[in-house]
Amino acid sequence: MLVVIFSVSGKPEVTSVVYKIGDCMQELIKLWKEFESTQENSKDDSSLNGPTLEIRIPTDCVTATNRQVKSGQLWGTDIYTDDSDLVAVLMHTGYCRLTASPPPPAIQELCATIRVLPPQSCYLSTLRNNVRSRAWGAATGCSYRVERCSIVKKGGGSIDLDPCLTHTSTVEPTLAPVAVERSITTRSAASNAMRQQRFVREVTIQYNHCNEPWIKYSISIVADKGLKKPLYTSARLKKGEVLYLETAAERYELCFNGEKTVSAISHIPESDKEKHQGHHNSHASNGERNVAERETVVIDGFRWSRCKKILPQRVMRSIGIPLPIEHLEVLEESLDWEDVQWSQTGVWIARKEYTLARVHFLSL
Repeated sequence: MLVVIFSVSGKPEVTSVVYKIGDCMQELIKLWKEFESTQENSKDDSSLNGPTLEIRIPTDCVTATNRQVKSGQLWGTDIYTDDSDLVAVLMHTGYCRLTASPPPPAIQELCATIRVLPPQSCYLSTLRNNVRSRAWGAATGCSYRVERCSIVKKGGGSIDLDPCLTHTSTVEPTLAPVAVERSITTRSAASNAMRQQRFVREVTIQYNHCNEPWIKYSISIVADKGLKKPLYTSARLKKGEVLYLETAAERYELCFNGEKTVSAISHIPESDKEKHQGHHNSHASNGERNVAERETVVIDGFRWSRCKKILPQRVMRSIGIPLPIEHLEVLEESLDWEDVQWSQTGVWIARKEYTLARVHFLSL
């Protein structure tokens, strides 16, 4: 249902619609065209602010399981394309959290007021509040930004929500495309070369603590290249390469430390367990139970160490890579690869952050 509220001058000021998953907000483009027709004499369309649109969002839509959120229907930062999903925008701007659980039962709906804006020449991508928006390098029909969002309670009344626009996630995904792979976008007119995102590897040479050329730390250096697992950093370490990383004063070593066994609990139906054991249960009940069994799983382990003395590369190769244990202070001996998390400024190891300046892969 569409409700239009007119101002004293007779122009539409606030329009109210109900959010539906998967529906493009055609009201945005309609309102913008109507507003644009009244502003034909304006010379600078990019600075115009259009009318506002009030959107009521049912609580069962405000979850991370919303298919529009899961599929990343979100382009821009602060100002978004007209086809960006509003729930994804609210999560990106911090009005609501990225969670699979809906809001509490006492909440009837969310009410968001958005401002219709002119199309932008480009839309920026950011990772904010654990939601990554996508970039787009061309104008669309129109744009919008969120001006206000509130909770509407079932018993009456509302509570205004505050955005969180400064929280950027410290940990970044490290999967990066390679040249042979083709980026696919779901948006139309993808043939325009200006609209295609490209991965640019940053390479800046610095001198390490021994005055040798190393690469300035960038998350692209340690990224998993493409979809081929042999190109992943963890696979390179397993093959024998060793990653050395320097902070402003220290040098650290990250290497493969062998496989380790861990116990895991798996749940299998009781009937399947009996069949597997070769037994027949003639008195099996209709309700099938699950049987918990403990099994052993082999996973890769990694070692994180501080170099006691910072040595030149020729000396390191002469004594062995990875370095012998007497040259190291082992900080974490049996890391899961998931315990190593990269950010734009460094690495988190077992929940401790190390701010990095340079990195270098070495092997014998």
